[in-house]
Amino acid sequence: MSDETEKEGVVIDVTPDQEETPEEPPQPDPKSQKTSAAAARLPLIIAVLALLLVVGVVIAAFQYTRQAADDLAAINARLSQSVQAQQAMESQLAAAEAAAREQVARMTEQQALVEEQQQTLAEARERFDRQEQLLDSERLKMQQREAELRASVADVHRRVGASGTQWLVAEAEYLMRVANQRLALARDTDTARSALELADQRLRDTKDPGWNPVRDQLAREIAALDAAKVPDAAGLSARLHALAEQVPQMRLANATLGGTERTPHGPQEATPRQERNWDTLLDDLWAGFKETVRIRRNDKPVAAMLAPEQQYFLYENLRLHLESARLAVVRADRELYRDSLNTVASWINSYFDNTDPLNRATKKSVNELLSIDVRPPLPEISQSLRSLQMRRKLNADLAGTPPAMAREATLREEPAE
Repeated sequence: MSDETEKEGVVIDVTPDQEETPEEPPQPDPKSQKTSAAAARLPLIIAVLALLLVVGVVIAAFQYTRQAADDLAAINARLSQSVQAQQAMESQLAAAEAAAREQVARMTEQQALVEEQQQTLAEARERFDRQEQLLDSERLKMQQREAELRASVADVHRRVGASGTQWLVAEAEYLMRVANQRLALARDTDTARSALELADQRLRDTKDPGWNPVRDQLAREIAALDAAKVPDAAGLSARLHALAEQVPQMRLANATLGGTERTPHGPQEATPRQERNWDTLLDDLWAGFKETVRIRRNDKPVAAMLAPEQQYFLYENLRLHLESARLAVVRADRELYRDSLNTVASWINSYFDNTDPLNRATKKSVNELLSIDVRPPLPEISQSLRSLQMRRKLNADLAGTPPAMAREATLREEPAE
């Protein structure tokens, strides 16, 4: 029974026309579908935005790094130019320091020379003062002797009368001697000319035509003295003394080393804050550096700076040379005069500012003084004295001979004269 019951319980439907209908799934809600889709796309959107942000940051960092690298290269280029300029300036300063040390050595040597020259000049001044005193005393003595001689001659003329021509001839000879002595010893052309004119007057007063050859020679010698160009010693001495007095006011060429000029700059226009980038910052730095250090081209040799004590010795040495030239004028020493003034002119060109008006005027005065010859050639005036002495000797010799022989000797002598 049980088996049948089980067999009866199993029913197999094999009907072909009957199809099994599938079950339809449950339809979801549209709102829930949209919410789930948006939730699924949200991480993707966040990832894309993060990726875009990272890419933007990378691009901005790359551009910033590139701009910074370009600015750094520009800064390095400008700094290298600044370093080169600084090296050039340091080389110029080194050359100037070497020149200064050399100048100090020269000035040390010159200091000893200045002291020696000061002592020499002091001795020369003493000798000059003694010579001037001797000349003054000699001048006074000669004036006294001349006055005494004139008084004696006048007294003799008063006693002997106008016929005493020998006294006139003797006075003429004395005046000729005075003229020769003044010209040879003191180079005094004025006194020599006056003495020769007085001698000619004395021979004229004799009213003896035999003295005409001597008078002709006197006229030639007086004309030669008039043509002689003798410098004014007193005027030259005064000019040199004035130049020596104004030496302390002369300005040196380089009282300070370098002589860089500071050019004032006006206020620059303010750059808006939004426009101040790396370029404007570098321009401001470069402008500040150029205002701090200024380099100028100088084709001339670098002049060394003189210390104050060296400037003092330079001024004193310059004054000593002017005083030496002044002494040379009095002594009519042409070589000493020219050497002293040439040294003064050379030092003015080397150490003093040629643009200063006082320095230019001093240089012009020194050049004018150099063109003056303090010892020009003087004429020879002794021929008239020799002619007068020969004539007097001849007259003395003829005084002891017969008249015929005297007349014949006179005729032989006159053509020779």
